Amino acid sequence: MAHPPSPTASSTDGPSGGHRLDGMVSPGDEQAIVDELHSVVTGLRARLTWLKQGGIDAAPAPIPRPARPRPSASSPPVGVGKLDPAAVPAHAAARDPRASLTAPPREPAYDSGPGDSDDAAAIARAAVESSSRLATRSPSAAPKAPVRKAASDAPALSSRPSSEVVYPELQAATSGADGLRVIREFIGDCRRCNLCHGRNQIVFGDGNPTPWLAFVGEGPGADEDRTGLPFVGAAGELLSKMIKAMGEHALKLGFPELAEQLSRERVYIANVVKCRPPGNRVPEADEIAACGGFIRAQLTALSPRVIVALGRTPTQFLLANSAPLGRLRGQFGDWQGVPVMPTYHPAYLLRTPSAKAQVWDDLKLVILRLVEQLSASPTGFVPPPHERNP
Repeated sequence: MAHPPSPTASSTDGPSGGHRLDGMVSPGDEQAIVDELHSVVTGLRARLTWLKQGGIDAAPAPIPRPARPRPSASSPPVGVGKLDPAAVPAHAAARDPRASLTAPPREPAYDSGPGDSDDAAAIARAAVESSSRLATRSPSAAPKAPVRKAASDAPALSSRPSSEVVYPELQAATSGADGLRVIREFIGDCRRCNLCHGRNQIVFGDGNPTPWLAFVGEGPGADEDRTGLPFVGAAGELLSKMIKAMGEHALKLGFPELAEQLSRERVYIANVVKCRPPGNRVPEADEIAACGGFIRAQLTALSPRVIVALGRTPTQFLLANSAPLGRLRGQFGDWQGVPVMPTYHPAYLLRTPSAKAQVWDDLKLVILRLVEQLSASPTGFVPPPHERNP
């Protein structure tokens, strides 16, 4: 079927059998177009060669190997040590652990067929199709480098607590007031930890040097740092009321001797650390390690009958138990043979008044333990059973 001539120009066959646009392209321009097309074809061929050699994947394409002929049924089996890789089942090869470490199979850069075509359009189409396949390849198909965990993602290592400093000079300290004096003189103007840089005064302790009951807190606050005495702020006032209530309860139970020992003047009060932590924060492990030997020496010199640990820090320090305070309170622990009653700090009661009832229950258990110790004294006095239950 004959096609109608173009309305814009007529064409005639040239000497090479091609087409020339009469009236639109001069003979000189036609040669320039041919040269330009030749340059384009040359560039496309160079581009395809680069793709074929792995220009995008940065790895040369595998050299095709001729297919091995499958052994026939009559062929002898392959001997041991001469296993034909082509005979390995695909599902068995997939289980090879090394398969996950190798790059996925590359797609051929282009399918050239028996030979490179001289048709510029065919070469261009092949290049565009190959580039499109490589550009749209799923990112999951590309080999992934192993991702190294950042330091923040690594599991945190448990920090080993600082070893407590041992002061041999304090082991020979006597008991009572003389022992406390030796300890205070040994501490001196302490510079053994970083708390010394922000303190105003060392808060050593205060009270009766031979008490029946000793209270151990965490560390000094702002008021204590200013005055040099433990528990003198709002929490100290509440502690004084608690001690007074204990004396009144002992007197109500019929133990005036015990009631006499349960007053602010007759008990002893100290802290685990002697200098105020900045902002009233919890003391650090190295600070407790440097200062812990002092409170141990104090308690040894005091020889109290019962110790009340006010808060988590003194409880965990004296009992060497990292369990939560809520689990430890309400039951006696032991420090070198001395009963220790963990309970909440007065500062916590100021923030949580609902916990006062729990603390009062703990203090009544302390009274009961002191009553039992008093009853075991040489006087032989034992209260009636109904009076034993405070």
